[in-house]
Amino acid sequence: MKERMHALKIKYKTNPGWCWLLAVLFLFPILPEYISPFILFAGFIIFKRQWTREGRNAKVGTLGKIEIAFMSLALLSALWSESKLDTLGTAGLWWGMFLVQVMIYNLANTRAKIDKLLKTIVLSAAANGLLGTMQIITHLLNKFGYISERFVVVTPVYKTLDTLVYTWLPFSIRTNTFDDRASAFYSNPNLLCTYMLVAFPISIYLFLNSKNKKHKFIYFMMNLIISAGISSTLTRAGCVIALFGWLFMFIVLVKRHAKELLTIFLPTVGIIVPSLLARYGLIFAKAPEVPLPPPTTDNYFVDNFVNNFVGNYITNNTYTENYVVAIQSSVTHIEIWKSVWDYITNNINVFIGGLGFGCESTGAFLYESYNLNKPHAHNFIFEIWAELGIVGIVLFAVIILCTFGKLLEINANNGKKFDLVFCVFTSLMLLLLFGLTDYIFNSPKQIILFMIIIGLSQAISQCYDKTLIKNTDDLVKATTKTFEEIVKLKK
Repeated sequence: MKERMHALKIKYKTNPGWCWLLAVLFLFPILPEYISPFILFAGFIIFKRQWTREGRNAKVGTLGKIEIAFMSLALLSALWSESKLDTLGTAGLWWGMFLVQVMIYNLANTRAKIDKLLKTIVLSAAANGLLGTMQIITHLLNKFGYISERFVVVTPVYKTLDTLVYTWLPFSIRTNTFDDRASAFYSNPNLLCTYMLVAFPISIYLFLNSKNKKHKFIYFMMNLIISAGISSTLTRAGCVIALFGWLFMFIVLVKRHAKELLTIFLPTVGIIVPSLLARYGLIFAKAPEVPLPPPTTDNYFVDNFVNNFVGNYITNNTYTENYVVAIQSSVTHIEIWKSVWDYITNNINVFIGGLGFGCESTGAFLYESYNLNKPHAHNFIFEIWAELGIVGIVLFAVIILCTFGKLLEINANNGKKFDLVFCVFTSLMLLLLFGLTDYIFNSPKQIILFMIIIGLSQAISQCYDKTLIKNTDDLVKATTKTFEEIVKLKK
């Protein structure tokens, strides 16, 4: 034990910034949102001092410079924002979370270190998935009378502490907690689901490329726990996107990994599909003896759809309250998107420059102009467009395209290298797909996921041979080469 501790001390003294980076990636998703950022700030200070002592400058790369331009616009938008505190606070969070990307890009300079980061991400995700699973199982056991309420694992786990902290703060923070949907170490089931979706392809990559049977079993279990974590949130879009993610990976990797992917698929479906059925009240719910009237809102579109379409259906069918709520939620999402689009296209200033960074302004106009009491646009494209206008959404699109370009330019000419690039590509894709139905930059624990993926893309790009992309022709060539490598590796 003493020898091990001594070895750890030597490792820390040799590269303290790296040790702190691993700690940040593991602890950030586990600690409360008002503590996690300070762990990152402390780690970055230690990393910067190490770099200064070694006479090196921290680099951000071309991609990082584009992000800085986007975040500078976010800060500048405080000049015309009517919610300046929210704008400055949200922009500050983006600048703060950007630090982890800088650390990854500078510290993860070998292939072994990149794998170490991926393992740390999956380990932390598995811890969240395990807790989320315990939360939903104990809730169901209590619901059906098998255990008393005192044995139910509270969700979110920091619920009491969160209430104390948010009550103490001089400004209001609105959080929606759900006793019947797991949140694990996060404050909301959708936030947890975001992390699980990012970690899901990475866990598959580690499983497919395990060195021995012991490691393969460990990563198989971690993948199942992460799948259970997704299921425990009862997030419909998250469950569907996770299944799509597996299908996407299966189509691309079927030739070399068909057996392993099918091994994962059967239990994954068995875990995730019941969540969808439960969300619509088809299982784990009792139909009422007397049909419930459809829920009403103050919005004409929602009322009209629910009363006519859903109402006509449930008049002649047995249904549960969960089913009606789920249908109404989907309809409300559509109405939110219609309202945001209407507002943007009918206000030229908003169309060009936005209302100012931060969700508060979006929530305000949704309520004041459309009588929708919703905190954001439930879609990252509409939300960023409403906040920063066409200029902001174009800048953000450039960041995404450049990140995908970083991955496409890598010469993934062998199996493991291709799997690595492809899993990070899929993680970003699943994150963005989830962002089409929910805002994925609503907290530091979500924002940092985006920065981590970009940092990993930069780190992988610098560790492997690549074909530089300088113009559109280079992008087409790199994309064509990637497809050729897929075909070659399938043979």
